[in-house]
Amino acid sequence: MNDNENLRELYNPDGSELRTLQLKMLDILIAVTDICDKHNLTYWISGGTLLGAMRHGGFIPWDDDIDIELLLPDYKKLLKILPEELPDNLYLQTPKEKSYRLLFSKVRDKNSIIHSEEEDMARYKEKGIFIDIFPEERSYRWIKNIVDFFYGRAFRRIKRGRPFHSLKYFYEFTISLILYPIGMLLKWLARGICKITKPDNILHSYGIGNSTNHNAAYMFPVGKVMFEGKEFFAPKDVDTYLRKQYGDYMVVPSKEKRAAHFLNVEYL
Repeated sequence: MNDNENLRELYNPDGSELRTLQLKMLDILIAVTDICDKHNLTYWISGGTLLGAMRHGGFIPWDDDIDIELLLPDYKKLLKILPEELPDNLYLQTPKEKSYRLLFSKVRDKNSIIHSEEEDMARYKEKGIFIDIFPEERSYRWIKNIVDFFYGRAFRRIKRGRPFHSLKYFYEFTISLILYPIGMLLKWLARGICKITKPDNILHSYGIGNSTNHNAAYMFPVGKVMFEGKEFFAPKDVDTYLRKQYGDYMVVPSKEKRAAHFLNVEYL
């Protein structure tokens, strides 16, 4: 038995709760990326999903997360297409949804419920298993940091609502009502600057929070990698991409550093 087989036997053997969850997420990934392929929208798997593909051939054995990314124009197109083409058991959740506090989107399974403090507090209806879909754009980290400070923080606090829950919430909500329009102005100013200067840096869109400052030269045109026995798109130079983000990514972290965040799922 090799190292990957040992890890899988320890964390996510066939039939385990975690493996069942991972395979549900894989089904969602396949549905979304098939739609991307159909409409010639360029996506790539990223973060721990890509790391797992290269080091384990699929999921990191103790992980329960899938991330894909698209450049902002393709991301916007995808959000228009998904509601029409997703299977009936899947649901698109976007930042426009009431009380959803994130500036990226999710595709969720309608036949499950995730239980967590964040999900239980939220007022939106669909709280099932999900994959994350991130918009990416060309920018500069220093500009993104400034915009995120005003725009992202204010967005999350306004969408949280409940200003009378506590003095702290009231203060944060009130201040955010002032900071949010400033953040919106800074966002459009930043995009104007980047449209003119055309930076090579690829980062999460404004407000999402920091991400690794990747370079378009080693990301595009995208290539393909195997993940759980199926081909998906990935950055052109996966090794450079992952080393920039994780360092020596092929080294399995020690047991105490394996950050498992296993979701508590109820199946309907």
